[in-house]
Amino acid sequence: MKKPSATPEPLRIRSVMVPLDGSPFAEQALPWAVAIARKARARLRLAMVHQLPSPPPLDEATARLYTKVELTLRKSQREYLHRTASRIKAEEPIQTATAMLEGVPAPALAKYAGEVGVDLVIMTTYGRGGIQRAWLGSVADQLVRSLEIPMLLIRPREGGVPTTGVEQILVPLDGSRRAEAVLPAALAMASIFGARLALLQAVYPVMIMTDPPTSFPTGFDEELTAIRRREAQDYLDGIADQLTAAGVRAWGAAVLGGGAFDTIQAAAHEQGMGMVALATHGRGGLRRMVLGSVADKLVRAAELPVLVTRPRAR
Repeated sequence: MKKPSATPEPLRIRSVMVPLDGSPFAEQALPWAVAIARKARARLRLAMVHQLPSPPPLDEATARLYTKVELTLRKSQREYLHRTASRIKAEEPIQTATAMLEGVPAPALAKYAGEVGVDLVIMTTYGRGGIQRAWLGSVADQLVRSLEIPMLLIRPREGGVPTTGVEQILVPLDGSRRAEAVLPAALAMASIFGARLALLQAVYPVMIMTDPPTSFPTGFDEELTAIRRREAQDYLDGIADQLTAAGVRAWGAAVLGGGAFDTIQAAAHEQGMGMVALATHGRGGLRRMVLGSVADKLVRAAELPVLVTRPRAR
């Protein structure tokens, strides 16, 4: 039986960054960020990236108009950030800072996060205009690929006000150290919201091997499958015991299923979870710079906030 690693220390959240684009959809990350920053006594950083336009035209009259529009846009964006920060500070006693960045959004945000020591990035999965792939397909997706700090991704709702209460956080694990990399961030969220951690592992049935082998499955070995499920449950129970001893309520369930994504989705809906927390990929230690398939599907499809951690390179 695989033994769980030592009890992880909760992530210390001192600085929270929220990328904004001026849209109400992107602003739906703010209630989560404000709640977390207040409870963690962290500094809230609002960041906006001004994308440099194409080179100005050559004729003088059009160049002057180009410069005027450029300066007006910069001023408008800067004022938007300050208004948003002032509104937050008027309502909540938290430290708030603004940053007007330049360049390509994802690299500019990643560089800024590294320079100021951001511990958590909170953003919606899409922004301007409500185009579902605009942020996820570019900025959020690129940040998840590159940042080695946790990201909390929020799916905005049309005309809805996001709720920030969390009673249970679903934490899918596969038995690997890389999957366990999400535990410090999950522990921090559990402490902030007073939530329980629900540890989940999807167990695949052990298929019966025939001699000679056939081209289609003939069933699964119930005894071996039961053993594998028991081992997975023991592993989860060990981690849950460690977390409980450390003061965080936790429980684990090894669930027989045909696919990790479907198992996680079902558990999230059936158990009344308020958040899903997972590493971008687990078993196998793949080092490719893409989202793991399960994490990718969850971020795109889940209605719940998804806390994503990319394991640090070794």
